[in-house]
Amino acid sequence: MLERLKKGLTNFKDVTYKKYEQLYQDLEQKQNPHTLFIACSDSRVDPERLIDSEPGEVFMIRNIANTIPTYELSQRDLTTVSSVEFAVEVLGVKEIIVCGHSNCGGCAAALGGREKLDHLPFTQNYLEPLESVKEKIEQNHAHEDDNAKARLMEHLNIIEQVEHLKTYPWIKQKVENGELGIEGWHYDIKTGSVLVYDEATDAFHESEKYQSEQ
Repeated sequence: MLERLKKGLTNFKDVTYKKYEQLYQDLEQKQNPHTLFIACSDSRVDPERLIDSEPGEVFMIRNIANTIPTYELSQRDLTTVSSVEFAVEVLGVKEIIVCGHSNCGGCAAALGGREKLDHLPFTQNYLEPLESVKEKIEQNHAHEDDNAKARLMEHLNIIEQVEHLKTYPWIKQKVENGELGIEGWHYDIKTGSVLVYDEATDAFHESEKYQSEQ
């Protein structure tokens, strides 16, 4: 496997780098991404392919279940929070996308109950903030089947993380001033489709339909 990865390095240098050689040279001293993309660490999610972006366009954060702590609990995940801060305050990104996905292991673990994660104490602690999302599903959607609950967990988690971002004063101000946009996306691995959360209707819509309505 390691040899295959090393061959990938050769292919990058001989093919991919050559394709974008001037761009990489221009980016060598400075980056100017327009978007902060917060995605799950899941190996099946490839943000750059998903949005067909070129080097330098997107600043990326990836973690389990694409989470962001609230401003009050920001000390829980300084890696994520400092990356958000840098992207917004220093790089001046214009958009933030929180992208969840189908069959998310982190959401499934939180929905199944953190008590089942005693053998993964770090993950168990990390997923604690998702308890509130799980409780909403248990209270309002107990009649749904397991697949529907899993999808709801993924959707509600995306909405929750978007709201968490807005608890940061410097993000809230930029959003209110029209200097920064925030969207929640749900990527379906099986079909390749992306749903976009619309706050006005409190629902997820197909990305193509959402774009045509804007």
